[in-house]
Amino acid sequence: MACLLYCVTLISGDPIPNLIGVAEQPVIAHDAGDLRFYWSGVANPETLVEGASRKPAELRYQQVLREMATRATAISLPFPSVVASLEDIDALVSEGRECYVTALTRLAGTIQYELTATWVENERADLATPISGKEYLKRRTENEARIAAIDTKLKTVTAGMVREWRSRQERRRHLWFALMACEHREQFIAALRGAGPSEGVRLRLAGPWPPTEFARAQ
Repeated sequence: MACLLYCVTLISGDPIPNLIGVAEQPVIAHDAGDLRFYWSGVANPETLVEGASRKPAELRYQQVLREMATRATAISLPFPSVVASLEDIDALVSEGRECYVTALTRLAGTIQYELTATWVENERADLATPISGKEYLKRRTENEARIAAIDTKLKTVTAGMVREWRSRQERRRHLWFALMACEHREQFIAALRGAGPSEGVRLRLAGPWPPTEFARAQ
């Protein structure tokens, strides 16, 4: 049976118990040197990337990551990361041990939240319709100003809670990633709720997640 990988942690104490993964398979810890990988068996890896079973599998994978995030500092592996055997997990360790250990040590005791901003007018717009250069520049300037305003608002209301922010633009949305100590979770969520909505913006919060976005130091 192949192995579906979820995340990697440093070895500290006993493995996290009672995690149920994709296809109701138990999530098992595999220790390799000073690293611990969490995985579950998968009989048919092809079902993870195609067909109606992909979405439920990905949702269960994400649920495991959310549970892990509050119980150990972890770095998630992309879905679906599948290896043929435990020996292949050991090969992963030999390739990336130093990077994993350095990142997990630096990120100890932290979690990550993700905020996704979408614009109300873009939900109704046909982005495939050509526009003039002048209109394109106008829209880009408005978008940059809106993102800057949200960025300032987020950083202001969560000051003292978030250790680091990162963000990136995608075609129809902008993403923010917040890194914080685990004990600041409830305070962070309360601060966002108290900030109130921004006009014309839908802002969605997801997490907690392992702090994977911050695994590479800037």
